[in-house]
Parts: sequence; C-alpha cells; structure tokens
Amino acid sequence: MNAKKIILIFLIFITTLYSASKDKLTLQLDWLHQFQFAGYYIAKEKGYYSENNLDVSIKEFQYTTNLVDNVLKNENQYSVGKSSLIIDKLQGKDIVLLAAIYQNSPMVLISLDKSNIKTIENLKNKKVMLTPDARSAANINSMIKSKNIKLNEIDFIEHSFKLEDLINGKTDAMGCYLSNEPYSLMKKNIKFKVFDPKDYGFDFYGGLLFTSKKELKDNPQRVKSFYDASIRGWNYAFENIEETAKIIYDKYNTQNKTLESLIFEGKVLKELALYEKGFLGHLDEKKINEIKRLYLVLGFVNNKNFQIDDIIFNKNEILFNNEEKNFLKNKHVSLLSSGKNMPFSFMNENFLEGIEIEFWNLINKKLNSDFSITQTQQKKTQDVLVEFNYNINTLDVSKYAISKPISKISMAIATKNDKNFILDLSILKNSKIAILKNSDLYLTLKEKYSNIEFIQVQNIKKAFELLEDDQVFGVIDNILTLSHQIIKNNYNDIKVTNSLPYELKLRLVSLKENKILIEILNKIIDQVSKKEKETISQKYQLILYQQVSDYSWIYKFVLPLIVLLVIITVTNTRMRHEIKKRKIAEKALIEYANKDSLTKVFNRRKIEVLLSNQIRAIKKTNDVFSIIFFDIDDFKSVNDEFGHVKGDRVLIIMSTLVSNNIRKSDFLGRWGGEEFIIILPGTTSQEAFKIADNLRELISQSNFNIKKQITSSFGITQYKKNDTKKELIKRADEAMYFVKNNGKNAVKIN
Repeated sequence: MNAKKIILIFLIFITTLYSASKDKLTLQLDWLHQFQFAGYYIAKEKGYYSENNLDVSIKEFQYTTNLVDNVLKNENQYSVGKSSLIIDKLQGKDIVLLAAIYQNSPMVLISLDKSNIKTIENLKNKKVMLTPDARSAANINSMIKSKNIKLNEIDFIEHSFKLEDLINGKTDAMGCYLSNEPYSLMKKNIKFKVFDPKDYGFDFYGGLLFTSKKELKDNPQRVKSFYDASIRGWNYAFENIEETAKIIYDKYNTQNKTLESLIFEGKVLKELALYEKGFLGHLDEKKINEIKRLYLVLGFVNNKNFQIDDIIFNKNEILFNNEEKNFLKNKHVSLLSSGKNMPFSFMNENFLEGIEIEFWNLINKKLNSDFSITQTQQKKTQDVLVEFNYNINTLDVSKYAISKPISKISMAIATKNDKNFILDLSILKNSKIAILKNSDLYLTLKEKYSNIEFIQVQNIKKAFELLEDDQVFGVIDNILTLSHQIIKNNYNDIKVTNSLPYELKLRLVSLKENKILIEILNKIIDQVSKKEKETISQKYQLILYQQVSDYSWIYKFVLPLIVLLVIITVTNTRMRHEIKKRKIAEKALIEYANKDSLTKVFNRRKIEVLLSNQIRAIKKTNDVFSIIFFDIDDFKSVNDEFGHVKGDRVLIIMSTLVSNNIRKSDFLGRWGGEEFIIILPGTTSQEAFKIADNLRELISQSNFNIKKQITSSFGITQYKKNDTKKELIKRADEAMYFVKNNGKNAVKIN
C-alpha cells in the first residue's frame, strides 16, 4: 500500500473518531418550524454547533409534548418555552433559564375592525379564541382583568389556530403572534386591531431557552458550548434576515409559509428581541421577579421561595476555571490610562473619559467586577495593572501578555481642503506623509510605498503642525484621532480625505506574569458584540469624510466658459457641504462639552456658565433665584460594597429621578462625584425647600436596584445682592455639610 493511501485512511480514521466524539443533543421547540426559532437553525446549518463539538437535533412541537418534563427526564436536553416556566420553577422543578430571545413576548390579542372591538372593555360577552393553557395566556388574561373585566364575562372558546375562523366571524378575537397573523391579514387587506399586553404593563418574555439543573451541574462546558453557538446563530439570523428566511423556506418549512412572510416574521421578531439595543438573550432579575409576582397574584402557585440565581444561568460560573476565579477573587485589577490621548483617554471635569474608559466599563459590567482606573504607575500590593495598546510592534513580547483585539478602527489620511479624494496612496509619488513614530503601520506602508517619504513624528500635534505649514502632504492616523484633532484645534483648512484599507487594533496588555488576567479578558472580549463595539466607536466619531473628486478631466475639451461655471458650482457645493459638516460637528462638540458622559445631565462647566448667566440676568431684573446643592449619603460605601459599576448605575438612576421631578425651567448638573446642583430661577429659598424635601422623600423611597436604601443631604441658599458665584455655592455647600454632619437625609437653608 503506497504512502498516499495510508495517509488517506489515517485521515478518514481520525475524522471518524472526531465525528463520533461529538455530543448528541436534542433541542425541543415549543411550536412548529418558523422564523421564531431561526437562530437554532442557523447554528446547525452554519456549523456553529459542530464547531463546539455538538451534534444537535431540532424537534418540532407535538400537542402531546411536555416541554419541562421531557427536559427533566433528559429526553430533550434543551428546550424553548414561555414565561410560564417561572411557574414550573415555583412548583419546585429544577430548570435553568439560559436566555430570553424575545425581550417582549410576541403573544397578543387581535380583533378585526368589523367586530367593532375598539377597547378591552368591548370584549365583554364576545367570543375569544385562546389556548386552554391559562399559564401560557397569563399575560392576555392579566391584560383583560386589569380593565376590571371578569374572565367569566367573556366566552372563551377552544383555539383552532386557523386565522379563517377570525375572518369568518367564528370568533370575535383571537390570541395570535405579532410576527405571524398580522402579515396574513395585511396581505388580505383586512383591517384589524392589536391588543398587546405590554402596552398594559404586562411585559413577559418570549422564546426562553432552558435546560435542567442536572444538565448544568453534570455538563457545564456543554451548556456553555450550546449557549454560545445558539447566541451566535441568533446574531447571524438577525443580521441576515433574508438569507435566514431562505434557509427556513427550503429546509424547515413544514407550515408551507411564503418566503415573504418569513422575512416579515424575522423583521418583527428582531424588534421584539431588542436586538439593535444589544439585549439579545438578556435575562433581567427585576423582570423575572415581576413576572413571578404576577403569577402569584393570579393564583397559579403559592410557593414564593426561589432565588433568582437558582433560575438564571450565570455564564461566568462556567466561563472561568478555578485558577481564574481565584485570581479575580484575590487580585485587584486597575486600568492604567494616561488621560492624554483624545479620544481614547482624556480628562473632562476631573473625570477620565474616552473609548478606553467605555470599553473598560463594559468589561467591568460583563464581569460584574469592581476593576478600577488609575493614571499612575504606583500601585497597592494586590494591584494588577493593565493598559490599552495600539502598537504591539513596540512591545517586547517576552515581557508582556497581549489580548485579542477588542475593537478595530479604520486608519485614514488627513490633508488640506484643496486636496482631492485619494483613491490609492500610490498616486502620492514623491510626497511627504507624516505618521506616528511608533505606529505599527509605518513599516507596512514604507515597504509597500517606497516612492513616498514617510516622516515619523513623536505625536499627532507635531504631525498637524507640519501639515499646517505645508511641510507634508498629509497625516496618517486612525480616523477618530484625526477627527478630534481637527475639531479640537479648529483646523478649518484641514479635512479627513479618505479612509485607508488598514485598521488600528485596540488590545489590552499586562506583564507576562499576569498572563492569566489576559486569558480572563479574552473570554470577556469574545462576548462583546459587534453592536456594542460600534456604539462605543461611533460615539467619538465627530466629523464626516470630505470626499471630493477631481472631475476636471471630464471638461478638458469643453468651452472655457462651461469650465468656469462648473468650477464655481463645485466650489459652492463644497462650501455648502463644508458648512453643513462643520455645523454637525459643532453640534456634536457642544453636546460633548456640556453634558456629563455618565448621567447625561449638565456637567460642572456648563452649570458654572448657567449660574453666571443667572447672576448677570438678576442684576438687571431684581428677580430672585435659589440653588440646591445635594449629595448622596455614604456613596463610598455603595462603591465599596457593590462595586463601581452598580455605583455608576445609582448615579444614573438618581439623575433621571431628579430630572423627572423638577420644573422645565430648572437646571440640573453633576458638580462632581456624587454631588449635584439644581439652579431654580424665580424661586425663593422657602419654595426651594419644598422642592428639595420632595426630592429627598422620593429618593429615600426609590429602588436603586441594590440592597441598600439610598438617601441624600440637601443644602439651599437664595441669591443675595452682590453675591458672587463662589459665595453662592459656598453657602449651599455649607448647608449641605451641616445636614451630613447632623444625621443626613434632611434639608437645610443657609
């Protein structure tokens, strides 16, 4: 036997062994094949399950199928169900929810316009088709009962699942899926009304993926592999609805749906999944508890005792091995960030902001950790420092551990406004281009474009100075840095001319001894969605490209007069585009400069301006105004006990609560940390006291999603003749600190 045959037989043998080693699993659906389960089909068809060493069979629903019992008996290892799974958990069945594909349930009640049912109250004495499983229809029954209608006042009839029964008047209303029946009615030009339980406050989940607690305990890695592949499938399905619909139409179309109807279904379900907002698969403790409370009120069960962590799948529990868990438990990780690299890391009102900070906070959130940020190399004994790096070629890989890219940002070239659109750098023969000295791109470009002279500079500021003085043709850097330099320094004669087919890769690095930290971060980076990356990057992209082509060759042989007219027209158009572009950029920059990035209320700089304006105005009108200075009590303990991520959440909730309970004429701003100021035009100190006391009461009674009551201390002062801004703030601050030193959670006028 020759060598080729031996190798072929060996490969076949290895392949057979690999195939045989795959875990065989069954996923049970809770209905017939349709786009409702698209992510699972895609995970199978695209090989995502196979890549995770899983051989998954997908089973259609049968009327005799008991979803929960079959999972508990291991007849099906995974299944899809509804929010009524919470009842099963309350009844003591050991199930675990892995993901909620639909954040809003697609189940609604539909009536035709001809039935003259315009409100829920009109359902009295009408025929309504609803599934006999009251648990599954609990959201619809709750919606009906919320309008003081007793269920025995409605003639419920058995659901036929035939839309013709609604059209022909056999029933007056029918329980339907928002993604299915409305399409059929629209195609028939039949007008209808939708009653959505969500609009009445009954917001249930849909498409809940679940397994047994035993499966999670015995096969934690398999659960993770199945979960990861499924979510990956759903991401692909929602990003490629038409392609996915075609796959379902060709291979999973037991209901004989049209391709058009499957595409419609996909678009509706994508919205219900809140996919664009990054909520795919998200399970919220608060929402689970609210659904649980509703089922208890409706009398489905009496057992009130189950903990949220008993039913919600915690990815981190199986994401990390014991060594990684111990590292996270015993080490304090801190991001080293300079604050001098706009837009990646910069200071704004004594706070670090930028792309680095946003990604770090996102990692914190996904890890549910309390990682911190520092600007100094000095560290405590247990501190482990990590920092973002953009040029790994400058690193000694024997000393550093390097993460996967967390984000990729396009590189671009900036030139003077009189330069035309650059299709390819090769046209810049004998030109000088400025590029940062430590840029990874330098060697690549130097080798590819040997006829271009690349001038290495220490920093971007120096590069723009060379461009301003016409010592270089252009500057190459990432598009965000170029954009911010143009806006920040008001370079009216410089533009971003074009993007380049290269990317800046943002990675995290730490000393080699902290390799375990980089392994942890890599696992989290894998969970950062494309949408989350784009949201952060786009937030800091302040200007548009200026793309101008040189069309003069077209008019080379045209009369000089026409050439002149064209030049004038093009110039005017460019000027209008430039003005429009600058206005957009200025608007973005103003918003950026005036708002606190975390709470979205005015920042300290803007509040100081507003206060100065108020003082200036009152000197002319002899009117009155007051300010409220308030501070969250014991906020440090919130950060220490619950972590900075939840501390930030408290600040956000606080800002929203106060904003919603002051007048439109008042101004709210974050003074710094947990301190806030409210400016109240036309308000005496006594009137301000009533407003502050109302806010104090609201805050103390509000839920901040932590197991701790939040209170605040308030100081008030009224403007006095010839007061300076500093004196005004000082009096309010002294009043507030008097409260903090005398029991807190009170209001004082100074």
